[in-house]
Amino acid sequence: MTDLFPAADFDDWAESYDASVVGSRGFPFEGYDQVLDTIVGYAAVQPGMKVLDLGTGTGLLAGKFDALGCRLWGTDFSQAMLQKARARLPQAHFLIHDLRQQWPAELNLRFDRIVSGYVFHHFEDGKKVELILDLVHNRLAPGGKLVIGDIGFETLQDWQAAEEIAGSEWEKEFYWTASWMVPELQKKSLRIVYKQVSFCAGVYCIELPDETRKAGMK
Repeated sequence: MTDLFPAADFDDWAESYDASVVGSRGFPFEGYDQVLDTIVGYAAVQPGMKVLDLGTGTGLLAGKFDALGCRLWGTDFSQAMLQKARARLPQAHFLIHDLRQQWPAELNLRFDRIVSGYVFHHFEDGKKVELILDLVHNRLAPGGKLVIGDIGFETLQDWQAAEEIAGSEWEKEFYWTASWMVPELQKKSLRIVYKQVSFCAGVYCIELPDETRKAGMK
């Protein structure tokens, strides 16, 4: 079976990644900086919190949490990306991991916050939901939050409009549609806040409801 997103592609991108996303205009990274800042805002961390950054890339998002005094863990499936992240944040705990594979024993911890930027559009919607449920129920500490920023749209109509705007830059990937994803996650008894940040990107803040969190603490 052909791998649609091989690690080698991201290894090749590592050297130029920061320059290609920071301050970017147009699809797919319009609003990239604002997306990362929105993730940090929704995460609402305190110094000393344990934060896991999934698909950390070169560590741009992780660096924002480091500046706020958090204890950091990060994963990526690209060695070259992780090399950049380690150079940026030598005090963080980084390890190779593909989210499509079994959860690594080194991460059998509970985190106060789990965050991710521009990763989940590589997974079909069913896989997104599967990963989210595992992260929220099995990887978060009580009172924790999962905050995901990614390429996505409020409605299918917004998706179609963005595809027209993007033209030849459009790629056929598994972009989010909040009008489907929000009620789907609510059916799983999760609390969801969604914010559209640019015409092609938004942020989800996902938590267990209060009563579920209290039950888990007994």
